[in-house]
Amino acid sequence: MVNHLQDETSPYLQQHASNPVDWYPWGEEAFALARARNAPIFLSIGYATCHFCHVMREESFSDSMIAAGMNELFVNIKVDREDLPEIDRLYMELAQGLMSTQGGWPLNMVLTPDLKPFFATTYLPPRTDRGLIGMQQFITQIGELWNSPERELLIQQADHLVEIFSEMSQERGDELPEPSLIEESVELLFELADPVSGGLKTEPKFPLAYHLNFLLEFASLKGDPRALFYVELTLKMMQRGGIYDQIGGGFSRYSVDSGWKIPHFEKMLYDNALMASAYLAAWHWTRNALYRRIVEESLNYLLREMRHEEGGFYSAEDADSEGKEGFFYTWTPQEIHAQLPASDADLFCQFYDVTLEGNFEGRSILHKKMDVDQFADENGIEVEELEEILERSKELLLTSRNRRVHPFKDEKLLTSWNALMIDTLILSAVTLKEESYKKEALSALAFIKTHLWKEGRLMHRYCLEETKFEANLDDYAFLIRALLTLFECDCGAEHLVWAVELAQILEMRFKAPRGAFYASLEEESLFCRRTSFYDGAEPCGNAVHAENLLRLYQLTTNRHYLYQAEEIFKAAELTMQEMPMTTLYLMRALQRYYNKKAPLLVVVLDESESLKKEIEELLYFQFSPHRALIWMREKNSLLMQQLPFLKDKRLCDGQTTLYVCYGDHCAAPLVGREQIREQLQNLG
Repeated sequence: MVNHLQDETSPYLQQHASNPVDWYPWGEEAFALARARNAPIFLSIGYATCHFCHVMREESFSDSMIAAGMNELFVNIKVDREDLPEIDRLYMELAQGLMSTQGGWPLNMVLTPDLKPFFATTYLPPRTDRGLIGMQQFITQIGELWNSPERELLIQQADHLVEIFSEMSQERGDELPEPSLIEESVELLFELADPVSGGLKTEPKFPLAYHLNFLLEFASLKGDPRALFYVELTLKMMQRGGIYDQIGGGFSRYSVDSGWKIPHFEKMLYDNALMASAYLAAWHWTRNALYRRIVEESLNYLLREMRHEEGGFYSAEDADSEGKEGFFYTWTPQEIHAQLPASDADLFCQFYDVTLEGNFEGRSILHKKMDVDQFADENGIEVEELEEILERSKELLLTSRNRRVHPFKDEKLLTSWNALMIDTLILSAVTLKEESYKKEALSALAFIKTHLWKEGRLMHRYCLEETKFEANLDDYAFLIRALLTLFECDCGAEHLVWAVELAQILEMRFKAPRGAFYASLEEESLFCRRTSFYDGAEPCGNAVHAENLLRLYQLTTNRHYLYQAEEIFKAAELTMQEMPMTTLYLMRALQRYYNKKAPLLVVVLDESESLKKEIEELLYFQFSPHRALIWMREKNSLLMQQLPFLKDKRLCDGQTTLYVCYGDHCAAPLVGREQIREQLQNLG
């Protein structure tokens, strides 16, 4: 049995291609059919590694009786939220904001034939159970409403909802946000913080890495010890919990409890790229070896399990394997003892709290009850000996675990998520002095340029040798961010050239009349083209691009970039005031805007590139947010063409020379090891 999804390459749509439900992909064929039949549309949005998407597929969408009812009443459309993120965000924001629906996937909505929603829900069981309406009863009730005189009222309500939402989605604000808003947001964040486990006082609990990066920069600029304490508490407690894969590295999507102990086991590329960047920044500042280890383990997990053979990274791994949630990641004492010497097994089970009764469906999620130092002290063992036993044991258990049936892997490659990974890889390469990470970053970028950059157009995703969907704001903004980082890390002027080209495309094709940027290209099927300022699991595209524009201004001295960034802040000002906790990446960008002490450093290298290693050591040793960096060689014509203001930045006395610039003014050039060292040590 097949439906209209059979030729789709999306892994999520393929999971539903053999359902008896006659699913259509999002597109004009389905829309035209709904208009011709005057039938409501059942829109179901999910993704390939979504646990409850699997549950609904098995319980309801594979049920022939339920499918018959759906096919008779609805035109049924399936959307992979990762393929079409703007469709997902549009309907999710409308469902949560105006239809009192709890967020989550699958998101199931009933639309009029012109795509306006009048009902929204998430998971539904096949039949009414414990107060939750079942799919069978749901179909009957929607059918009765649609085929009654109340249909016109439903359509009017849908029109009214869309009208309100469209008005809410317009840009607001004409003034720049005040710098005091940053500190007010930090104070509110502290009020909402979990003082025991870090993160926010919520269940479920999500690892929002960009919150932590924002606070680290705030702590550095303002000297606020509370911010650093909160970040370190969160990072330490997360790596102790079950949300972190203690055997193989990497973070799960979220934890269902407040203590990071019980995860929802799916692993996403963007979460791990962002979390690695937060641990990297914390290591950069504190030099705590624990943070470096988490960075390396997380990146090594992604390189080992999620890398495409040509470079680039897959999207996600499922929570389920062998039909059970978390089975791949959980253990029993018997399984541990079968792989380890008895004394090592006992110690391992004690340290990671592996018990006979377990903590998850009769099995144990590995988590650290305490830190290594405390455990060693309480058990009368040397820390070095304990660490050796644990590392040896983890290697053996990883080998054993790899023989299990692995969770399903979503093998599509998304431009935006790969760009996040590229940015983290290159920063890790220069900060940790790991050349292999630089190689992987450039390899992933080459994949994007080969498969997702087509005749001057950026594309959104690649899967099964198919490139599909024009890029959205996140794709452009995240890639520009990565390109600027590559340029500042001395990977070549061509990265700056491409970043400038992408910024020009955004300005031409995405800019809204009042200054911010639309989330996607104009699309007939979208009843509303939005400029969004809210962060989600990933930072907001407008926020990241505001940061990009400020970096471009620092690097080029072109004030047009500064004006564009200011226009985003003005458009977002009221949203930032009203909902500061959902606009923290914009706060991070605003913090950069108001940091007038951030320098542009121009390092002009002599022919032998003398002092380069010493300068790198000084630059990457200190945590110095918001500085910009240009590595220059006098014969680099491409760089000179892109940045003509560099024409007067020359070697002095034929030696490597440092220029320190603020705004349009550069101090006298510095030459020689001692002069350069003294200047860089005092940058702060």
